[in-house]
Parts: sequence; structure tokens; C-alpha cells
Amino acid sequence: MITSPTDLPDLRLRMREHVLTSACGHEFVRRLDSGEAALTPRLSGPPHIQRTSAVTGALLIARREAQRLGDARLYWVDHDMTALAVAAAASPPQEPVVARRMPAEAGLIWFAKPIGDRVAAVSWSRWGPHDLDIDDGSYTITWSLGTPGGTVPLHPGFEGVWLTYWTPQLVPTAESVLPFGRTFALAQPCTAEQWAHVVYTSWQLMAQSGSARLAEIEDLPRTRHGRKRDQRAGVSDSGTVRLVRVHTRQRTGTVVDRETPQWTSRWPVRPYRRNTCLNSRLHAEGGCEHEERIVPAHIKGPADKPLKINTRVNIWDAMPPADS
Repeated sequence: MITSPTDLPDLRLRMREHVLTSACGHEFVRRLDSGEAALTPRLSGPPHIQRTSAVTGALLIARREAQRLGDARLYWVDHDMTALAVAAAASPPQEPVVARRMPAEAGLIWFAKPIGDRVAAVSWSRWGPHDLDIDDGSYTITWSLGTPGGTVPLHPGFEGVWLTYWTPQLVPTAESVLPFGRTFALAQPCTAEQWAHVVYTSWQLMAQSGSARLAEIEDLPRTRHGRKRDQRAGVSDSGTVRLVRVHTRQRTGTVVDRETPQWTSRWPVRPYRRNTCLNSRLHAEGGCEHEERIVPAHIKGPADKPLKINTRVNIWDAMPPADS
């Protein structure tokens, strides 16, 4: 477990070392043999070759994970921003998975508090079956995607996002693959599907701009000594950590109406998703573009009125925006 964003580049080095150990390799093989893995390999050839599919697949996965950690841009999400992402992800994203939501082609994001019982960090990259191919071409390997209905073979042109979930002890605990164009469904708690909702929601929050901007990002450069250590280890990323926080100018929206409502109290509003038109002048002609945006939790109503809470107990996962 780490407590400072500046520790993340050194943490990355430890993760790259761990993923190539025999202990981690055995865990990858176990998951592949038991059907717990998001991706399942199959080697073509005689039966004795096919029986090595799990071992070969585990080796390819481990090598690819180490490579993308070395290429990954680094993100540290502070406590408030993590709370906002978890609260907003209580309802799954309504848009299909799109590549432009990824803040980087490959990345490693560390949450200041776990987003699940065991998940503190997530690595990701754009992925297709060609990224886990056999170098010498001696055998053909095909990959299948694990789904609730069973495994589905992937065609060579498949593209999506591959995510690996890491515990605070730097152990990769699960993976998931999000196909581009797929829509999100409700997920059970403490599952890879639920963690994927939080990660994708974090990307949405980081991407919102203009008056809807909810995040501010500060770059923390790697020290010169640290950069040299990264280069010796084969890390191509600069080591700059992007600190992601709730934007300081976040405000409660103002309701404008012909007749101002005479509210008698204030009340809490949970985070929710809103389908926003980006060019309302073209809306009637159907030529506008829409984007899903997230409205954070806030207190609604006049500041001089009493705060009313439902008798039902609600857990506040995010602080309401500060008045300004």
C-alpha cells in the first residue's frame, strides 16, 4: 500500500517485477484452467500441444502485462475523486464502450481508497488478439472471451479495452475485457464488472470539460534519479504522475424557470448521469452530438432553509460541491 502519488512510479517497477515471477505465473495458469480468466487461449495442434494452452497463455499474458505497465501513463485519484467515481458508478454507464474515453492508450490508475474489497489499482490498454500472439509462429493460438453465458471465440479483428485489477498488496486479482461498442449491464457487487464501471466512470469524469468540468489534473514529474532507474528497467513512460482531484470550481447548478419555486427545505441529491446535447442549435435537425455526463452529489434548495433527510438511511459516497 502506498500513501503518496510520488510513490507510484516505484510501485510500477515492483508490479512489473511481480507479474513475471513464477508465483504470479502459477496464479495465471490456475485461473485459465479453472475458467476464471477473462481471456481463454487454445493452441492448435496435437493433444499434447493443446494441453499446454494454459501455460502458453499465462506466459503471453504476463509478458504483455509487464510491457503495458512499462508503457503506462500514471494516474493517482485522490479520496474525494474516488468517492465521486464510486458513487456515480452505482448506476452503470449508459453509453457504449468507446476508445476516446481512455485517457491514454495504456495506463495505470491508483485509487486513494479501494474501489472494491480488494482493488486499489487498475492497469489497462487497448487490446486485440494479435497482442497475445506467439512470436515464432510455430503454432496458432486463438482466444475466447469469458461472458456470463460462457466463452465466446474472438475474431482476429476484435478490439476492446483489457483491464487488470490489483490488490493493495500488488497482486493481480482479476481481469476483464470491454469490447468497443458494447453497452454496460448491471453488475453484482465485488465483481470485475462492477470495478469496470468505476474505472470507466473515472475516465468519464476526467474527460468532462467546460462548465461540466468535474476534475482537475496536476502533473507530478518523476525525479531525474527515478527516470534513470526506470530506463534501466525498460520503462518507456516518463514517470510523470497525473494527480486527479475534484475541481475546485465545482458548483451546484442553478434552476432557471419562468416562475421561481418557493422551496421550504433543502435535500440531498445523489450523483446521476445525464445525456447532454453538445450543439442544441442542430438538435431539431438531428445533426447534433450527444455525450453522457455525470452530475455529482449535491445539496439542492435555498441555503436558508432546513435540510430534510428521508427516514431511509443513505450512505454519502461523495461530498457535495462547496458553495462559492
